[in-house]
Amino acid sequence: MLRVIQVLHHSIGHTYPKAEPESGAEGWHELVAREIAKRSSEIKLECWRPESSADKVHVWSDSYGVIHSIYPSLRLRYGVELSLPLMDALRGKVREDGRVLLHLHGLFNLNTYLLALSFGRRVPIAAHSHEPSDSADQRFLGIRNSLRRFALRKVDRFFLSSEAEARELSDICDVNKTRIAPMPVEMRVFHKMDKRKARMKLGWKPEDRYVVYVGRFEERKGLKYLIDASRMLASRFPNFHLVTVGSGPLANEAAKNTTLVGQVRYGELPTYYNAADICVLPSHRESWGRVVLESLACQTPVIATWTGCVPTLMKEGVGGLFTVPMRDSTALVDRIAQVLHESRRIRIKRGKLEKYGSDNFVKRMLDNYRELADRYY
Repeated sequence: MLRVIQVLHHSIGHTYPKAEPESGAEGWHELVAREIAKRSSEIKLECWRPESSADKVHVWSDSYGVIHSIYPSLRLRYGVELSLPLMDALRGKVREDGRVLLHLHGLFNLNTYLLALSFGRRVPIAAHSHEPSDSADQRFLGIRNSLRRFALRKVDRFFLSSEAEARELSDICDVNKTRIAPMPVEMRVFHKMDKRKARMKLGWKPEDRYVVYVGRFEERKGLKYLIDASRMLASRFPNFHLVTVGSGPLANEAAKNTTLVGQVRYGELPTYYNAADICVLPSHRESWGRVVLESLACQTPVIATWTGCVPTLMKEGVGGLFTVPMRDSTALVDRIAQVLHESRRIRIKRGKLEKYGSDNFVKRMLDNYRELADRYY
């Protein structure tokens, strides 16, 4: 049986036992493993990651049978993180197990580079893009891309979020190795609920206006501009509330003039989307932006900047999706006010989102795993 080890490249900030499936504190590697484990038993799944707050290795198995391993790591300068214990453990796993596939989560980081160079062409390797590239920064772009191309040359399959991202990374990722595989939405979890019941569950007032933000609290998400907009909206709508769901380095900033919820369990997110009038994602850069699809699947309109999945969904005519310029609080105010006035007339074509569901995603993953394994084993 093929063993697929999903490897995240960075710390999350907690160790065992807080990462039970659907805890809301999962990494991308755990989300992928969970969706596969729910639908297939043909492969053995493991989730590995570094953790700078860990002083020893933690290993456990979750309720889906996925084995989780956390390894101590070092945080170096400029946000670089490295786990030598993780690399040593992988060497041992590859030696003792004859059929291993590495699925690396995150492209441009030291752990991915070292793992690709160390294990490439010994075992099949897939690398999954989750964060937007920094190609907008033109300083030393040619040199940077050449080094990345060299470090990733042994990767067998690149999973990218969109055709636009594939074009953007064409100087780094061999087009013949590229597959489009955006992170999925579990359509059976994210669906329309009665808004009043959702608000009652959360303790929200039935007639007030609620805008929700779901995601990391970090600079590239543009949260600062949404918070500034909420201050202006509070004077126009006395019953206006901005609710922020998530965690991150800008948590203190997110707490200003908002209802700060913090991290919530995966299964609770649909209640927040359904209770809200609008979901807003004002990011400067997104690789995909799964929050947009989650909200639309719940039939809640979305206001977002022109990045990530937004151009694709606008082209596909899903409905309920409105755009704003980046870094523009005034434009956010105007657009939020407009959508609040029109919300009852907005129609969202949920059926157009089905192709982004977990069932299709898992089928693509398993097909790719089989193809790569057949080349090596």
